[in-house]
Amino acid sequence: MLSTVECYNAWSNTYDSDGNILQLLDNDAFNEIVQPYLNDNYQNSTIPICCELGCGTGRNTIKILNAGWST
Repeated sequence: MLSTVECYNAWSNTYDSDGNILQLLDNDAFNEIVQPYLNDNYQNSTIPICCELGCGTGRNTIKILNAGWST
């Protein structure tokens, strides 16, 4: 049985790549849930702010910034 560290080290090779099925699911969830919220709540007169907790590699932060929000 692998230790926790060994498991994370093995997963890190594909964590932020197309080889990680969870990334695909995460992208789908972001596009279906978060992106519509960002679009619906963006007001051109102000720059909306989002508190991004930084619990990953920043993949979603980039999407939030590209939607015109500040983090």
